[in-house]
Amino acid sequence: MARACEGLPGAEVEQREGYLAVTLDLPAEMDGLSERAQALLGAFPESDGRRRLRVDVRNRQWAALVTELALAARSRDRGEP
Repeated sequence: MARACEGLPGAEVEQREGYLAVTLDLPAEMDGLSERAQALLGAFPESDGRRRLRVDVRNRQWAALVTELALAARSRDRGEP
């Protein structure tokens, strides 16, 4: 998960005691996400076409969601479908 966020503009991964605190600055709308990742993205308010997510990653389920969002943002930045 940390590798998926590495070098992604607006992404921060902070090691905390027993978990990771992750911040992602993402487009407000992204296609091709799972229903759960889309719900997580939609849970954060939109501002100027972006959403700033802050997630405490404490288990594999949260790690998978954050990884999916980071990889989708990276693909979008590269212009991939």
